[in-house]
Amino acid sequence: MFRFFNVLGAFVALGAAMIFATAPASAQDLNVVTPEDMATALDGLGMDVQFESLSDAEGPVLSSEASGFHFLVSFEACDDDGEECELIVFRCGLAMAPEDQPDLELLNVWNDTRWGKAKMDEEGDPWIILEINTVGGLTEDNLTDTIQWWTTLMDEFADFVGFEK
Repeated sequence: MFRFFNVLGAFVALGAAMIFATAPASAQDLNVVTPEDMATALDGLGMDVQFESLSDAEGPVLSSEASGFHFLVSFEACDDDGEECELIVFRCGLAMAPEDQPDLELLNVWNDTRWGKAKMDEEGDPWIILEINTVGGLTEDNLTDTIQWWTTLMDEFADFVGFEK
C-alpha cells in the first residue's frame, strides 16, 4: 500500500509539472519590460506614443496622452547602458492657476488614502506618480491592466485636486 501512494504521488507531481510547463504563451512573463514593449502596449490601447530625450532621465522615456492628460513613462533603476530597468514610473503633472492649486495637506490626504504618490512641483502644481517594480517580469495582461489603471488614476487625481480640463 505504501508503494502505491509513492507511485501515485510521483504521477501527481509529474502531471503538475506538465501543466505548468505548458502554460499558454499569454500567461508567460515578459522577462524584462522594454520601452518598446511599453510603446506597443500603449499603442494597443489607442494612445499615441513618442520617445523623449530628457537630460535627467536614467533610462528611456516615453510620452503619451490618455483621457486628455499628457503623461510620461520613464524607465529607472537601469544598468550602466540604460537598459534592464527595474522600475517603470508613470508621471502626470497638472498645470493649475496659483489660486486653484491644492495645498500639501490635501496631497497628503491622497497619499494616506489612495494609490499612487501625490507631490507638488516647484511651481505648486500637483503631480501623480505611479512606480511599478518589474523585477521578475510582468505578464502582458498585467502591463495592459496597469496602463488602464493608470488612466483611471489620473482622472481620479484630477477630480481630487479640483483640476478642470
